[in-house]
Amino acid sequence: MTAKRKKTSRKKTGRKKVARKIRRKKSARKATRKKAGAKKKASRKKATKKAARKKAGRKKAGRKKATKKAARKKAGRKKAGRKKAARKAAKKKARKKAAKKKAGRKKTAKKKASRKKAARKKTAKKKASSKKVARKKAAKKKASRKKAARKIAAKQTAPEKPAVTAAPVRAPQVLARSVPTREPISGELARRPVTPPFSVPETRPPAPPPREPAPATPQAPATPLAPATPQAPSAPQVAQAPAAVASSVSEKIGIVTHYYGHAGAAIIEVQQGELRVGDTLHFRGHTTDFYERIERIEVEHRTVDVARAGEIVGVQVSRIVREHDDVFLLSR
Repeated sequence: MTAKRKKTSRKKTGRKKVARKIRRKKSARKATRKKAGAKKKASRKKATKKAARKKAGRKKAGRKKATKKAARKKAGRKKAGRKKAARKAAKKKARKKAAKKKAGRKKTAKKKASRKKAARKKTAKKKASSKKVARKKAAKKKASRKKAARKIAAKQTAPEKPAVTAAPVRAPQVLARSVPTREPISGELARRPVTPPFSVPETRPPAPPPREPAPATPQAPATPLAPATPQAPSAPQVAQAPAAVASSVSEKIGIVTHYYGHAGAAIIEVQQGELRVGDTLHFRGHTTDFYERIERIEVEHRTVDVARAGEIVGVQVSRIVREHDDVFLLSR
């Protein structure tokens, strides 16, 4: 019994040992599996963390790269904008320069056109003035020709008179006139010596001998106002005072301002005193020296008897006078 019991107990013990071994093995395998699972889990965690770190690094690097790329793009855009702005500014500058050049050309063209216009106007004005002067000259010549033709016609139509022997040039004489007399000369003027300005003998050629009258040719009557033919003297002549005024005193009353040769008229500016019809004047200058009796006085184309100081008068003369010649009045 005991043996059986022992055998049974040994069997039981053996089974227990085997069971324990199996349990130990199981527990060991379980622990190994657990350990391996923990290891796997840890390694997975580690790999996950590593992957997360990698991912975070990649993200960070991507962000950095994107930031750098964006910065580069931004810098490129800025650079491109600056270049574009520079090109725009250059174009604007070029446009301004071109506009300035165009304005300068326009201004130059305008100035040139204005100068041309002014030159044309000046030329036209000169032409017009020259035409006007030419017309005036032509009208003057025409009028003088008409006047000469009228004089010739008047001479031809004048009645025939018997011929008169040619007499030497008669010196002007002071004639009695019914005009108011001047006041008597007093003071220094009265104490002057009564002598003519010049008393040198006259150097004129002798009078030609008388000619016989031509019956076929009519002669016009001699008029004191007929225009004299001006002839330039070959040398200055010294005039002799007429016998009728040998004891007269001369007084300067004015000067000659103009002489019309075609009419034989002198324009006198009366500076002092009075000039009357019938007075004897002494014209004296560098190449002028003669006496003339005044038969007619005109003021502004009106015949007058008396001309006073300040008036400009026209008188008929038989010789040439020149501007600025002195005019003396012989006392009455």
